[in-house]
Amino acid sequence: MRLGIDFGTTNSAAAVYDGVTLHPVHINQAAILPSLLYIDRQHQATLGSAAAQLYLQRETGRAVQWRSREIGVIEVVVSGKDAPIIYNVPVVVTFDDAASGRLLQSVKTALRLEHYEGTQIFDRFYTVDELITPLLRELKARAEAQFEQSCDEVVIGRPVKFSDDPRISLRAEEIIYKAGRAAGFRDIRFAMEPIGALYLYHISTLKRITVLVFDFGGGTLDLTVAEVGAGRPPHVLATRGVLVGGDDLDRRIFFALLKYFGENPDLGEHLPHDVLEALASWQTMNELSRSNYVETFNRLRRASRHPKSIDALKTLVSKNVGFSLFSRCEQAKRDLSDHLHTTLQFNFENIHLRELISRPRFEMLIRQELKAVEQGLHDVLAEAGLRAAQIEAVVRTGGSSLVPAFVQMLTRLFGADKLREIDPLTSVVGGLSIVAHESGGTVGAYQSKYPADPCAVTAPYDGYIMRVGAQPYSDRETTVRKIPVALSGLPAIRLPWLERERREAEYLRLPLAGRAKVYIAYPGAALQPPDWMRAWEREDMSIEVEDEWWGIKELYVYSQLFEGGEVVLGGCMAPGARGRVDVNYIMLLERYN
Repeated sequence: MRLGIDFGTTNSAAAVYDGVTLHPVHINQAAILPSLLYIDRQHQATLGSAAAQLYLQRETGRAVQWRSREIGVIEVVVSGKDAPIIYNVPVVVTFDDAASGRLLQSVKTALRLEHYEGTQIFDRFYTVDELITPLLRELKARAEAQFEQSCDEVVIGRPVKFSDDPRISLRAEEIIYKAGRAAGFRDIRFAMEPIGALYLYHISTLKRITVLVFDFGGGTLDLTVAEVGAGRPPHVLATRGVLVGGDDLDRRIFFALLKYFGENPDLGEHLPHDVLEALASWQTMNELSRSNYVETFNRLRRASRHPKSIDALKTLVSKNVGFSLFSRCEQAKRDLSDHLHTTLQFNFENIHLRELISRPRFEMLIRQELKAVEQGLHDVLAEAGLRAAQIEAVVRTGGSSLVPAFVQMLTRLFGADKLREIDPLTSVVGGLSIVAHESGGTVGAYQSKYPADPCAVTAPYDGYIMRVGAQPYSDRETTVRKIPVALSGLPAIRLPWLERERREAEYLRLPLAGRAKVYIAYPGAALQPPDWMRAWEREDMSIEVEDEWWGIKELYVYSQLFEGGEVVLGGCMAPGARGRVDVNYIMLLERYN
């Protein structure tokens, strides 16, 4: 069974197309799964609406209690004049000690960030692919239960671009691929999300026409111009992503409320830049409740003509009510799609907020987004080599496509008679399921890095998949505590810990079937790696492992590209190595086609 999945910023969905009928996957009597993940202290994951309910029940209204705890030490060794200098650096994690769990929202948006690796949740680090895996696994399980058959093949939608940098967009797709593999999918393909919406419109169009798909979701706006219909495959003329999403519109409403929390330009009162930056997301608001902000808030209160607004700000960031307030902002945006004005009310302790927001005022707040969207429309038309008059239909989909300002923009540019609306929540996934049924979608070249059977790649040595929690040594219960997301999912070789002092220049002989990059994570406490690693490149990343006896050890990552054939590697303490090593190195493979 081939499944189509729309992994969305706000909502996710899955569907199956059998050639005649579209079958949405049901999630608790609905066709969507809110892209919310709540992880508790036992590291049990709750998804969707249940995650939000659990967060509201357990976390909202309680005080944040920051606590720092030392969970181990990392030994650091530096060269000294006469002898190495060795000292221990404590590993300290700071967390909300009163929290029962943590809620994550809009994980997909984090894929825009080049250096985002993941997050620490209580005593465990989660790589970003691990945060996506539970959502994909849940959709797969629901589909298999509903249709009573296994589902190993999937087409997953992705934005036209996650970032203006193509490297970041490719990295984001690869991270979703890793999550899909961890969720149990064997054959994973990708299709642009607007192509999904395009397919659903395509199969119901009897004559050949030129359409523009306007797919406006929570994280991005995707625009596609294509010829569709008449029983012939769609022909894409141009596609473009605009880095504007529904979350950005919600944020504009929230920033219009900051006068209740101390930001009052009319009185010349402004919050510091770092405070405004933290307030931009409810997930980062509680960072402002840390002790280092106490004096900042005291100073703001002394200088303010309305000190109660600073008190309200302190309550906002210290009582976990940011999620509730942002949810009200999102609801206000929705209300303004149907009404000319709405009243946004929010009351909690000393926060008393009542704001009348009219549609014209909202449109003034989002004027930068309106400008970016209109520019994107002109750009995609230019790329397609068409004028607006040559577009025969404009297909609107995605929750934010309902915002009247964008409907009016499309009407002005293309004419009201050309606008078509399809289900904003399920249209993309429906089209993706059609792409899946037709065995469509693209396969990334990176897929060769992630074999289903790591032992087939690492033979004759014992292979495993590198992930947080993996055991890298065959003779000791050491676990991987933290890894960069670039290494997550790669095959690795499980070596004996007791062989950490092997001094041979020829320790391992690994046959490579083709071109591959070999990674060595070498003990960071050593002064110098051996001579056989002299030409290897030091990567800007490291791996942390943990053992109940000697705590946390950091290993620095080195790499070298090989064209194939037999690769010979020396021991951890081969000639040239200096200093003490208390763990063996870790070896990983990254294959290329």
